[in-house]
Amino acid sequence: MRNTVDTASTEAARTGTQSIERAVLLLREIASRGRTGWGLRDLAQHTGMGPGTVHRILKCLVDQRLVHRRSTDSRYLIGPLNFELGLSVPSRMELLENVHAVLRKLSRAMPRINAVCFLRSGDDCVCFAREGLTAYTSAATATKTGQRMPLIGVTSGVAMIAAMPAAEGRAVYERNRQREAHLGEAHLKRVDDLLKGCQRDGYGLSEGDLWHGVNSIALAFGPHHDPIGAVAVSAWSGNHAASKLRAVLPELREAAQALADAVDEP
Repeated sequence: MRNTVDTASTEAARTGTQSIERAVLLLREIASRGRTGWGLRDLAQHTGMGPGTVHRILKCLVDQRLVHRRSTDSRYLIGPLNFELGLSVPSRMELLENVHAVLRKLSRAMPRINAVCFLRSGDDCVCFAREGLTAYTSAATATKTGQRMPLIGVTSGVAMIAAMPAAEGRAVYERNRQREAHLGEAHLKRVDDLLKGCQRDGYGLSEGDLWHGVNSIALAFGPHHDPIGAVAVSAWSGNHAASKLRAVLPELREAAQALADAVDEP
């Protein structure tokens, strides 16, 4: 009888854990779409879950305000409870102010550049803060605060992968490549070359490799082989060539150290 009870308890625990994992996966994917959101069937297909399963989980998340279902088009977006919970994280508001101060100083190193801080979130990265003014080829190429994407989606993310232990970096990189396979082999080849450059030089330098017309230079920060995030400077190619951005490397390294110290504070 004990074995039967133990087996039932284990199975219930496994089912409960799986439900939580699926809910978190859906939240991450919804967060990656910002204001665009997801339709139910597209989200189910993207995550590999059945539409019925996705609908049940989303209904619960909507009821708890972790997800919002837009009435005009029935698309799902990240809900307000996420923001409210985030305000309760100790020292995060003070951290945000400190990060903005570091980025403002960095953005003054050269005219018409943008300074951005990304934080790692598993296999993704999140734009934590940005400062500076620059012109881009389109609004779509301007990274927005709160925007979430796979690490290989931006130079900062590639720099973080390069700073990881070799085995971990390879595993993260392969999972990212599978997710971004729809972008085509030519794009992924540029990402491969960017990663090799990061591993060789200790920083990432992109000449429109990830976003057409946008040049950037990025440096990971955090403990050795355990990057917390990355700081980057980007500019429209019409304003600054990628090679010219190397001039801000001293300021970039100073900013990376300041951000590492700020994030590490209790």
